[in-house]
Amino acid sequence: MKRIFLLPLACIFAICLLNGQANLSIQGTIQNSSGAALPDGRYELTFRIYSVPSGGVALWTEVQPNVQILGGLYSTILGQITPLTASSFDFTQPYYLGVTLKGGAEIDHRAKLSAAAYSLAVSGNTNLLPSQGSVGIGTRSLSQENQLHVQKTNAPARIFVEGRDTARLVFKADSASATISYYGGNVYIQNLNIIFDEGVNLASGKTITFNGDPDWRLVEYDDFSTSTEGWNHYINFNSIQTSDCGGFRSSFNTPFSKGFQLVSCTSTGILKKEYDLTGIPHSKVKVVFTYHFMDSWEYNSTDGLSLVNRFEFGYAGFSTGIVAQATATNGNFQVGWRAAGPPEVFESYFQGAGYNNNTTPQGPTDSNLRGSMVAETTLDKFWVFFGSNLNESASNENFAISNIEIWVK
Repeated sequence: MKRIFLLPLACIFAICLLNGQANLSIQGTIQNSSGAALPDGRYELTFRIYSVPSGGVALWTEVQPNVQILGGLYSTILGQITPLTASSFDFTQPYYLGVTLKGGAEIDHRAKLSAAAYSLAVSGNTNLLPSQGSVGIGTRSLSQENQLHVQKTNAPARIFVEGRDTARLVFKADSASATISYYGGNVYIQNLNIIFDEGVNLASGKTITFNGDPDWRLVEYDDFSTSTEGWNHYINFNSIQTSDCGGFRSSFNTPFSKGFQLVSCTSTGILKKEYDLTGIPHSKVKVVFTYHFMDSWEYNSTDGLSLVNRFEFGYAGFSTGIVAQATATNGNFQVGWRAAGPPEVFESYFQGAGYNNNTTPQGPTDSNLRGSMVAETTLDKFWVFFGSNLNESASNENFAISNIEIWVK
């Protein structure tokens, strides 16, 4: 008959986690019935963990075929052969270790697993980790820069902060501190200057608010890089009929106009598109765009032309329907922008700017102007249009648009 004694050191264990697996370091002594130590050598030992001191069903079993015993003492690590999954055990309650020599019954008097002195802090007596080293959850690959490293390679890694009324993260560096709190369905940031290296991406319909006022957010961008993107060319201001060309894409390819523009088919036509903001909450709409003045626009006040011919201008606006002028009552039509191009002092700078080679003396040619217009509306569907009051054919003077941005707030 043999009997086993587990030294006090036997239950000093350190749990090292790797993907949820724990390793339990243990030492013990085995003596025969007369109290003499077993002969030195290697033996097969079976280890079992129970939740009761006797009887019951083992919660975990591991067979180690080659455990070295010297002077009756052995030392080994449990969990290397049969995974000792940490999630299967609640180490705040007692467990008992049973040991069996090959060919025999389990040795009487199971040993109660007891904690090492420093592990008492983890089990609840003080809840302190006095060590200065890094802590890994799901990983052993730690760095000195990270005091806490949470890893889960087969699913999203999450840290859960839970409180009765408030969940709060507190940051402190030297004497300064800041907090991020979740309370009443909102996240509050106090004393924290946030810097985003790569911008902020908002989900559709979400906003950033300053003192209760939402900021502008971009919801659509037309750059005509691949198509006309829903824009059409209407024959004239009052027509519901689109022209055959529909407006055509062009690349002026000047040093500052490298992208694509949508050019009007005729100087008297209208470029127009219906936007649908269904599902995007808004009370204001802003349209930002580039308007291109092409060829010999007459707006030079000293060129001797009549007043009618001297003030040609481009314009943009909003409407609730295709025929803007016919629905010009009750606010269904709104001109939001008008411009006659660059003032006289800049005329020479736009002569032959690169759209074409027409450098007539009536005024500067081939210029563009970045503009914007705002409408206060909650309409989901509305039209944006661009036009001009040009009085010559498109071969002599025309207009184009590019880089159309739709912002809402």
